[in-house]
Parts: sequence; C-alpha cells; structure tokens
Amino acid sequence: MGWEAVVQTQPLSEQRRLALLYQVSREISGRLHLPELLPRLLKETVERTQATTGTIMVFDEQGGVLHSALMMEGRFQSEPGRLLTATLDRGLAGWAVKNRQAVLVADTSRDPRWDQHPDDQTVGPKSAIAAPLLGRERVVGVITVVKIPAQSFNFDDLSLLTAIAEQAGIAIENAQLFAASQRRLQAVQALVASSQAIAATLQLDEVLRLLAQQACELLQVEAASLMLIEDNHLVCKSAVGSAADQIRGLTIPLGQGIVGWSAQNNSPALVPDVSQDPRFLRSVDRQTGFVTRAIACVPIQIQNQVIGVIEVINPTSGRFDSETLNLLIGLASMAGTAIVHAQWVADLQAAESRYAGLFEDSIDPILITDLEGIITDANRTAMGFFGYERLELVGQRVTKVHRMGTAFLGSDRFQHLRSGKELAYQTKITTRAGTEIPVEVHAKRIQRRGEEFIQWIQRDLSEHLALEEMRNDLISMIVHDLRSPLGNVISSVDVVQASLPPEHEVEHSLLSIASRSAARLSRLVDSLLDMRRLEEGKMNLSKTQTNINALVAEAVEQVEASAKEKGLLLRNEVPARLPYVDVDTDMIRRVIINLLENSIKYTPNSGAVTVAARAAPMEITFGVTDTGPGIPRSEHTRIFSKFARLNREAAPKGLGLGLAFCKLAIEAHGGRIWVDSQIGQGSTFSFTLPLTG
Repeated sequence: MGWEAVVQTQPLSEQRRLALLYQVSREISGRLHLPELLPRLLKETVERTQATTGTIMVFDEQGGVLHSALMMEGRFQSEPGRLLTATLDRGLAGWAVKNRQAVLVADTSRDPRWDQHPDDQTVGPKSAIAAPLLGRERVVGVITVVKIPAQSFNFDDLSLLTAIAEQAGIAIENAQLFAASQRRLQAVQALVASSQAIAATLQLDEVLRLLAQQACELLQVEAASLMLIEDNHLVCKSAVGSAADQIRGLTIPLGQGIVGWSAQNNSPALVPDVSQDPRFLRSVDRQTGFVTRAIACVPIQIQNQVIGVIEVINPTSGRFDSETLNLLIGLASMAGTAIVHAQWVADLQAAESRYAGLFEDSIDPILITDLEGIITDANRTAMGFFGYERLELVGQRVTKVHRMGTAFLGSDRFQHLRSGKELAYQTKITTRAGTEIPVEVHAKRIQRRGEEFIQWIQRDLSEHLALEEMRNDLISMIVHDLRSPLGNVISSVDVVQASLPPEHEVEHSLLSIASRSAARLSRLVDSLLDMRRLEEGKMNLSKTQTNINALVAEAVEQVEASAKEKGLLLRNEVPARLPYVDVDTDMIRRVIINLLENSIKYTPNSGAVTVAARAAPMEITFGVTDTGPGIPRSEHTRIFSKFARLNREAAPKGLGLGLAFCKLAIEAHGGRIWVDSQIGQGSTFSFTLPLTG
C-alpha cells in the first residue's frame, strides 16, 4: 500500500473540529512572546490531538532553529534543540518543511520518511503528523505530533493539525515581527543612549573608549575594539572585554585579516565561524591568547573615506542575530562623527594653546576685541605698554587707548575687518599716563574658541621714526652743504669747456663726462630735497602746459652718452604729436631720466632700452622697457620704497632713492607708477599722467 496505511480511527465531527480550533486559536491569539507562545501552542495541540509526543521548531530568516519545544508524556523536555535538529535533515519534519505541506504517516515502521528513534523497537510502530508553519512569505517553523500505536491518526487529525499550523504560522510570524520591532526599538534606544554618552565628552581617547564599550554592551559580545587607519595599518586605539589589554595597540596591515579586508574594501563583514574563513588571521589569537570564534566588523567612514573599523567578537549567545550589522553600522556612523568632532576639538585646543603661548609671549602689544571693538583680552606686553591692568582694559572700547581717526577705516570703522580684510596703518596710542606713542597697527579678524574676534597688534614706531628723522635731517644737511659747491663745480666746468678751443678733443671729452656727472649729482640733490617736501605735503608744483615729445627727447639726450658707453641701443618710440600735459616740467623730466638711467644701469652690455608712450582719453601712459635680468614678482612693490634695493650679486648698487622719488612725483601729479617684469625677461616701468580737460 506504499507509504499510506489504512486508518481505523473514528472520524472527527466538524463541530468538534471547529471547537478544538477555537480553543487553540484562543490560547495563542494575542501572545507575541515566542518563549511563552510555543509551549502553549504545543500543549494545546498535543492535548487536542491526544498525541503521545509533540515537537515544535521555529526558524530564523536563514533557516536555522531559533526556538524549539519538546513535550513527551505530558511533560516538557529540557534542551530540545539538540534532540530535534536531526529531524530537519532526515526526518518527517524536514520533509514537511522542504515540501511546504503537511504529511500523515499512519505507520512509522513502514514509511522511510520517518527517522527511526531508539525507542521505536521498544514501543513499536507509531502514527505521526508533521505540518509546516507557513508565514506570509516563508516557512517559519514546523510542528509534529506522534501517537502510539500505528493507525492512531486519521485524515481528520491531519486536517486539524493543518488548520492549527496555519493559525500558528501567522501567530509565530507576528510574534517574530513583534520581537524584531522590539529589538529595533531597543537598539535605537541603545544607540540614542550611546550617542548621549559619547556626546557628553569631547576627549578623543574617551570617545574611542565609550564607542568600544557601547559596542560590547549593545551587541552582547565577549570583546569589542575600535581601530583607526595610520600609515596603511589598522591600529587598535580602544578595546574592552576579554584580552582588552592584549588587543589594545595591536597593528594589522590593511587588507590582512577580516578587519583589514573590511577596511580596504569599505564593506561590512559578519563571519559566524572564523575557522571556515580564509581571511582570518590566526596569528592574532596566538599573539593575544584570545580564542576568536565569530567576528562582525563595519568600516568607519568620514565623507566616504574609511578612517577605521569597529569590530565585535564572540557573541555571548553563541551566534550573531540579524540586527548585528545594522547596529554596528549605526555605531560606526556615530563613531565617524564623534571621532571627527573630538579631533576638531583636540586640534582647536592645541591651536588655542599655541595661540595663547604666542599671544602672551609676544614682544608686541596685542589687544583682542569683539566685532564691535569692545576689548575682551590683552597680553602682558599690552598691559605694560598702555599702563593698564588687564581687568581695566577688558570691557572698554578699543578707542580708549587706540586712536583710529588717522586710519582709513571708513565711516563704519569695523566693516572691513568684519568681512575678513586685514588692515595695516600708522596711528598713535594714548597710554594711561597720557603719553602718545606712534605705532603701526595690524588688525584682522580671528577665531578663538569658535567665536569671531578682532586682533590688534601695535608695533612701537618711536625708535624707527626717530632714526628716520635723524636720517632725513642728515640727508637734508648733506644736501644743503652740497648744493653751493656743486653749483660752483657745474659753473666752472661750463666756463672751462666754453673757453677751450674745439681742437682740444680730449679735454672736451673729459669735461663732458664731468659735466654729466655733476648734472646727475645735481638731480640727485634736487630729488632728495623734493622727496622730503613731497612726503611732508609741502611741495608746490610749478605746473605748465608741456610738450611731452620735447620733454622725452631732452631726457633721452641726457642719458644717451651713458647708453653708448655700455654699447646699449637707446630707442625713442614715443609717437609724434602727443597731447600737452599740465605738469612740473623739471620734475617729470627727472622722473623719465631716473627711469632711463635705472634701466641703463641694470641692462647688460649690447642690450636695449626703449621709451614709449600712448595716449588715452583721460591720461597718457609712459613706459621704459629694458632687456635686463628682470625683477622678482615679490619685489614689484617694495622697490618703490625709500632706500629699498635689490640684493643681486655683481650688480650695480644705488641708494634706493630714485624709484622712491619717481613714485612720490608721479602720485603728486595724480598719476600711477608700476613695474611689469619676470626673471630673465627684462622689465617695463610704466607711469601715467592725467590729461587736463
């Protein structure tokens, strides 16, 4: 008769069947706790079917046995999982699960689907029913009832157990969903608690320790560690649990081991049995003395860049659950943010410490104000400089000690500083004793402890200005003493040269050289005097309508002999008929001569010097171009300062006054002067003169 056998029991009435189903349904409805639901369900099923033995197994999403219960002779047995696992591989329960249908075996001794038990020979043949517990999309478990002797169950019992299984499947799946939601809720609550605990500190070492501790407690594991990437290695910065002292400080190359693979590939890893994974580094266990059975790890990222790995080892329950990686990913996300914040704070504290040291030890007086100019701090030098204690300065406006009217700050004196612009200017400060001290102020916006401030550095110019005054007085004295004898020299040379017969060529040549040198020295003396007047704003320009073409021609004629001595080509490319300009003719002539002489001085032999000009509606632009060595870009502004000279080996030396005079003279006429130059490509000095309307 094959697998099926004749069933001789009396059929179950429909009314009784419905009553039994109602009682079972009432017992399991509303129960959402699996450890409570399964025994109730199995007990009701065994009692309603009058079975001798009953088993129930519930599976996780991977098909492993999650919960189980075994009832024999009206009593539940301890550790049923060990006894029941084999029936899934080769027993009746396994057949029902694989085929997703209930099965009735009338005589277990005659059906190969039944896995023979040790007591089968003692008690004889049995009758058995197995029914899969079907959820909405998968088999969530299986229930089996056994009764002695054979032929004890009939198709009504099969129908009843199938109906019970249908209700149980939905009830179990609901309980699993409820348990999963509870776990997620607990996980979220744990993550929130972890976040609050970690956010309570901004010390990097403490953040790392808390992260490892939270991972260990949240996932219920034997050990947890947090590793950061340094020089292509993972370095364990924090560890808790078993062998924490041995694990802490451990170094693993990127790509090696499970954690190294996770970091290199930016991918989570969950390994329930490390002995079956070729990536596992057994040398680590030998080094630490720790026995690793299972590992889960997740990369820690900042802006899609892996900075480390968080790892948990050996769940205390014996296996990782389905939420392990999700929880670790949540912790890793939190870890990335917390680590960055802690590093920012550490860097900020280090920067603040460095700034505080520089601030206090600076030889310059420094004031710190808010963006409205209220003093918030002052260094030791400032207290001695101004004559106030720090507490007396704090809370005062900076204008109490710092005169700002002389500085070009606009009507809203702090607007430029608030926008981030750095300002430097000269002014005077007033000490507590009422003394005024000339200073150079450098003001800029800074950040301290995450807030915006203005830093005012005052540099005492008293000695500098005194030296400058002494130098100017000395120059003035020398210039005045030179003017009279120099005038006599020029007059004498002119008289001698006029009285010599034309045939005395050698004497005329020597006197021409003396005359040019004396004229050059006279221009230098005049420039020195004019510079002083221009700087003090006391220069009265003798402006007249001037023919620029004639002025340039005169200047070129003055330097032509110097150019010939060096074998230079001197070109005048100023276009004819330029507009007349209203200028101090003598001063602008000296400007052009200074620029030509400067180019001749620095241009190598056989080079070229060119003077050119172009007219525009509002101004005329002049340019003197040479084929000299060029000027570094960093020096383009400095060379127009008084006494500024380029440091060049084997190059002509000067006083550094010619270009300074040119700048003052051109700006006094309302023009601009600048240089365009690159090393090895010569220079072009340009200036503008405005046209009168």
